[in-house]
Amino acid sequence: MRKILYWLLISILVVPALVCRAQSKIDSLQNILIGNIPDTTRLNTLSNLAKEYISLKQVGNAERIVKEAISCAKDKSLSIPYGLYWARAEVHFTKRDIQEGLADIEEVLAILQKTNNVKKIAEAQNFKGLLYLYGGKFSESIEVYNNNIEFAKNNQILDVLPRAYSGLAYVYMNLHDIEEQRTQLVLMADAAIKTENDEMAYNAYLRLGDIGMSDDSNFTYAIEQYKKCLAIEKKSADSAGISFILLRIGWNHYLNKELDTALDYFFYSLEYSIPINRLTSITNAYGNIGTIYRDKKEFDKAILYYQKSIKYSLEANDWYNLSWLYKDMSDMNKSHGDFKKAYENHVLYKQFSDSLDMQKYNRGLAEARTRYESEKAAQELEMVTLKLNQQKYLTYGFAGLIILALTIGLLILRSIRLKNKQRISEMNRKISEVTQRNLRQQMNPHFIFNTLNSIQYYMYQHDKISTNNYLTKFSLLMRKTLENSQHTAIPIKDELDTLELYLQLESLRFKEKFDYKIEVDEEIDTLLHKIPTMLIQPYVENAIGHGLVNKEGNGFVNININLEDNFLVCKVEDNGIGRAASMEMQKEKNKNHNSLGTKITESRLNLVNSLYGKNMKINYTDLKDKEGNPSGTQVIIHIPILS
Repeated sequence: MRKILYWLLISILVVPALVCRAQSKIDSLQNILIGNIPDTTRLNTLSNLAKEYISLKQVGNAERIVKEAISCAKDKSLSIPYGLYWARAEVHFTKRDIQEGLADIEEVLAILQKTNNVKKIAEAQNFKGLLYLYGGKFSESIEVYNNNIEFAKNNQILDVLPRAYSGLAYVYMNLHDIEEQRTQLVLMADAAIKTENDEMAYNAYLRLGDIGMSDDSNFTYAIEQYKKCLAIEKKSADSAGISFILLRIGWNHYLNKELDTALDYFFYSLEYSIPINRLTSITNAYGNIGTIYRDKKEFDKAILYYQKSIKYSLEANDWYNLSWLYKDMSDMNKSHGDFKKAYENHVLYKQFSDSLDMQKYNRGLAEARTRYESEKAAQELEMVTLKLNQQKYLTYGFAGLIILALTIGLLILRSIRLKNKQRISEMNRKISEVTQRNLRQQMNPHFIFNTLNSIQYYMYQHDKISTNNYLTKFSLLMRKTLENSQHTAIPIKDELDTLELYLQLESLRFKEKFDYKIEVDEEIDTLLHKIPTMLIQPYVENAIGHGLVNKEGNGFVNININLEDNFLVCKVEDNGIGRAASMEMQKEKNKNHNSLGTKITESRLNLVNSLYGKNMKINYTDLKDKEGNPSGTQVIIHIPILS
């Protein structure tokens, strides 16, 4: 018979029993909630109540219960049981909010993993596979189901296997893979029989029969599967179910041209449906009996059973059944020349059929569309001149607005560019001034005087090698300083080479009163990375002139450069007398020119920050020994890498 009638029969047979059972359980759970029960018991009861509402498709009630329970758990700082997350996942599934449902079922699995409840884990995995299926993620669904089947077998949880195979069968049905679907249904049936799950076995055989009937047109195979369903129904003595499956068997015998056998099954079906007044099954059986007698050319019997089917169809308000009954009767009357009856039945068929209304609607819609297109064309011809005139004025106005907007935009852009150029020019001028001041500071007369004295000393000692070495280093330092001063930023290597020469000269001048070390992180490309010129030397000069020269004994200055994110971190550390003692000595000597270089350098940093939008900064730290006495100074310079 027709698929619509088939599924209608299933709903009539199954749904009322499920509704009755679910409502009874809801009443029982609500009675539990009335009593004085522990909070954890209340939460678990609420989650079970929500699931029962879901089974009745009362999603609103289920969602309300879940929200109430979760809110209660949070207010009382209680752990939310996995059942509540599961109930909420089912609410999301019913509403087809698949992603939210997956998030909740992951919460369920996380909680269950801690309890090692393998059966519930397997059931939750089945539900996860179902969520992926309805979300259209078929490969993920197949993976979850297959993994769960292996997990269930390893842990001997065989009663979850039928549902896993069922889910896989639905996935392959959506992928239109009939053979794989059939394979999974066979596995489902075998697993259901082993676990004595008659409901799942019945479902598997029913779906196998449908494949044989609808997809393969293998009616013999379909009959074999339906007969297995019949055996299960007879075991439960369910008259409605027996009647329904007998109709399925009878219809497949009819499709297989086995009219007498089909007739026997339809009469057999009536033996179960009439005593319980199952109207839908009765009308279907009588209608199909009439169709068989029609095909056997026994028209009187055919009309008799058609009329019986019509009687019960009217009682059941089954307009669909009435429609095809009158259509078959009209065709039958016409085939043996009774045109009057054929016409009368055809009129009745039309009364119960939506096709006539649909044809009228489609015809009326086509006529209306034709009239609309005709009127629209006429109106367009009448309005075309007016529209063209209006469009012309609108175009002129719109073009004027665009030109005005572009002009204003260009003026604003030009003004911004001029301001930026002026700003950059001013900053470059200031940087140039500060650079020159820094250069003069580095080449201050005091330093040059001391250097030349040292050279003179070596000359008086007739130490030609030392004198020549000193003069060479001094000249190299002057040349590099002059070269570097021409650029705002230079490669790190150039800065370090200049610094190395400076330290060598200072070490010679102070007769090796201090040692030094320069360390550079291996990740730093000293040729590629650039920094502002003449940046590090003033801080090294301060470390030597203020911290180490006045120190008793040998001193040490360490320059360390590391790469952190997009910054070069330069650390200048000495073991001198510290800043406080140095400041006291300066006050006594009234000398402050040595600090001028760092002040100039800091002003350069501020300008470079403004120019490049970088974040250069300097941190000073006074070092202490274990007794808390000054043991030197640490300067950390954060230098953004320039390109």
